[in-house]
Amino acid sequence: MLCSTGILKRLIALPTVNPMEQPYTASLPVERPVVEYLESLFEPYGIVLQRQRCSPIHESLLVRVDGESDGPATLFESHIDTVPADDWLETAFQPRVEAGRVYGRGACDDKGALSAMVAALLRLLDSGRKPPQPVLLLAAGDEECGQTGIKYFSENHVAPEIGRAVFGEPTSCEPIIQHKGTIRWDLTVEGRSSHSAEPEKGQNAILDMIRVIDRLRELQDEFAAQHDNPLLTPPSITVTMIRGGQTRNALPQECTAAVDFRIVPGMDCSDASRRVIEAVDRLGLATSHGSFQCFAPALSTAADDPFVTVVAETCKVALGCPVRTFGVPFGSDASFAPPGASSIVLGPGEISDAHAIDESVELKQVDACTEICHSIMMRDWNPL
Repeated sequence: MLCSTGILKRLIALPTVNPMEQPYTASLPVERPVVEYLESLFEPYGIVLQRQRCSPIHESLLVRVDGESDGPATLFESHIDTVPADDWLETAFQPRVEAGRVYGRGACDDKGALSAMVAALLRLLDSGRKPPQPVLLLAAGDEECGQTGIKYFSENHVAPEIGRAVFGEPTSCEPIIQHKGTIRWDLTVEGRSSHSAEPEKGQNAILDMIRVIDRLRELQDEFAAQHDNPLLTPPSITVTMIRGGQTRNALPQECTAAVDFRIVPGMDCSDASRRVIEAVDRLGLATSHGSFQCFAPALSTAADDPFVTVVAETCKVALGCPVRTFGVPFGSDASFAPPGASSIVLGPGEISDAHAIDESVELKQVDACTEICHSIMMRDWNPL
């Protein structure tokens, strides 16, 4: 039986870099090298394997193991793609083990979690036993950019019903039960160009954008006062990029800002974004709004959910120390968890190592995560 370390090293050595909206010229999907590797691991067991083409350049692999009963099933989801490694290409895909850690692009985000889930499922299959309920493993494509892998699965999955879900991300093997949702779009202000020597004859789009940004700051304060969450920082509206102007001696005719709106549980994506757009439009400026590049709800699982309680205890046993259930400001594929499923985010590694040069994960945590996932797979959840 393959160990999680061997699987992880192999996954790192198979580059699956998301182009992040940049041109992609390869003939096969980004995730194909890992999809083929996982298929080679699971095909000898005669279980259901399904490639899911979630976009023109991305795909996922769904693995299904039948249970003693028909469901509800337990879903394990971890993404295959990684961010680029242009700043350390010479070693990024050459996994190395030093002082109990494995280094390489994706080691922490998210191939550490994926290797633990795969190793746990292989252990189950090698035992010859059936899990009490069906187990699904979704090795998802395109989490780092469009989240098309999990969205395709959630929109198209029919059976079996999913009762609970574990989404792999670096959490130090402690369960995340809440995280923020993300809404992103471009906001444009139209002005009127004139020679900079006669600014009174034009309409400065950059100055008008300053008014918009001031209004966004006010809205952020309003949202923060209305939505208090003990596990998360307040909602935030951030302008992350801005561009405008054509030349040094002319008033800018147009100015565009990239808006990143982070919402907390209890806020609806549609209502929250509509409130922002309407408030900006009431300024009376010539504004327009681009399509949403990201429209991901917040994750909101109750701390007293029975699934959370059992998993927290399982993590405590595997780690040999107390664990917390907590919230984080970043998002994950858990935003698109199947409706009705009790969902958590869980995996080895620390978020501070994700996307970093010399990304790494502690192998002891990968092993602990393997034990946690196997315990979840083999537990009978029907009484809960």
